[in-house]
Amino acid sequence: MLKNLFDMENLKKKMEEMKEELKKEKIVSESGGGMVAVEANGFGDITNLKIEEELYKGEDKKLMEDLIISAINENKEKTKELFQQKLQETIGFLPLGTIKDLMP
Repeated sequence: MLKNLFDMENLKKKMEEMKEELKKEKIVSESGGGMVAVEANGFGDITNLKIEEELYKGEDKKLMEDLIISAINENKEKTKELFQQKLQETIGFLPLGTIKDLMP
């Protein structure tokens, strides 16, 4: 395993492949029973936001804001989990330190 760890050329190639896979991932999170849905790629970049029309008609702006924040935060957690999984698949272990330090 240590030999593979120090094979930097192979590791760099695997990391680039992992990045490409993460760019293509679609992580969807919902809140309010699906009234708000957030889609992000594997890096956590928001790629789509869906808000049910009935929320527009309501006067409860605060509720809509809370649902959007909730969906985004859930998506962020899912993205971290996916990143950890892909990293472990790519290099065979999770490095010391926090995932936050590793994510772009």
